[in-house]
Amino acid sequence: MLKLIVKLAMFIPLLAVMMYVSYRVDPSGLFWGAGFERQASEYMLAGEYISGYERLDGRALNEAYAKNVESRPQILINGSSRSMLIDSSFAEGKTLYNAGNVGADVYDFFTSYYIFSREGKEPEIFVMGIDPWIFNDGSENIDKRSDKELYFQFIGEELGFENQQYEKDNPYEKYLALIDPSYFQGSVAYYFKDKSAEVSPQPVPKDEIYNQSEIIKCPDGSIIYDVYFRTRDQQVADWDALTAANMPLMRLVDFEQLSADYTRQFEKFIEYLQNKGISIIFYLPPYHPYIIEAALADYDTYHSLFDVELYLKDMADKYDIPIYGSYNPYAVNLTNTDFMDGLHLRQDSIRKILPVIGEESNNLEENNI
Repeated sequence: MLKLIVKLAMFIPLLAVMMYVSYRVDPSGLFWGAGFERQASEYMLAGEYISGYERLDGRALNEAYAKNVESRPQILINGSSRSMLIDSSFAEGKTLYNAGNVGADVYDFFTSYYIFSREGKEPEIFVMGIDPWIFNDGSENIDKRSDKELYFQFIGEELGFENQQYEKDNPYEKYLALIDPSYFQGSVAYYFKDKSAEVSPQPVPKDEIYNQSEIIKCPDGSIIYDVYFRTRDQQVADWDALTAANMPLMRLVDFEQLSADYTRQFEKFIEYLQNKGISIIFYLPPYHPYIIEAALADYDTYHSLFDVELYLKDMADKYDIPIYGSYNPYAVNLTNTDFMDGLHLRQDSIRKILPVIGEESNNLEENNI
């Protein structure tokens, strides 16, 4: 018996060291998020602007940020790159995080909220950047980078939708890695690995963030587009929009009607959030005039684009939700000069249609459509 106690006394400190190293280094991102994305989130949490965003997994970055931020963002934004210019200047007296993703699809629409809520960091106000394609159930509208499993987990566990594509995980299973010798060995190897040749995110001095040749990720999750894209001649931006208008419109082809499944999930999501006391705001990012004119000219093909907006207005009325913007730029008094291409508004133009979110979200009702 004494020998056993001695052996245990010798083993327990070694086990504790192994668990600590595995937990802190965490090469697979089980506890802190993936490697470079975790590093990027640490820079952001320290108030740094970072380069290298386009070489990172934006979804993993948001997840790492949600894991590591100490307190919840009071305002949370979701949506695609069309909503990712909404930054902290749109908040008044509140913290804001933009959890949008480039190419965001319907899975991202739900999971960008869930990655924060499952960490106990639910926002006070949730600004939904709603692209029309999130109601299109064609498989070509799903981005390969989105997290299908997490989506099914959310709609199953939180919204109560039965599905056959998700099996509930054991939330404690990941902690078995802490006593796994192979994970410890991998942690040690990763810690001492020469990472000098790897392209990692780097901080950018604040006085240089608007002069970069690549997208900059901001501490609040929003982005700043590269200097060329932001400042190029309007004729070039319009040419891009015209080119896009003469091609099948992004994720809007074969969109005969709004998905019954996605609309049910959307409405259940609204009720779920409101039952938690979370205020909701709808933001509809407009399209360039050339895009909307092409959609109107081929209404039989693109009628669902307009049907989505009518549906969202009905939902805004039903659930008493402020709604801002419109897919039709003419409806919100925008022109071609408000756009950087066919899909993306300039930040100053977003301010024309989305006012500052103040101390009380209901002060927005004066300006909504």
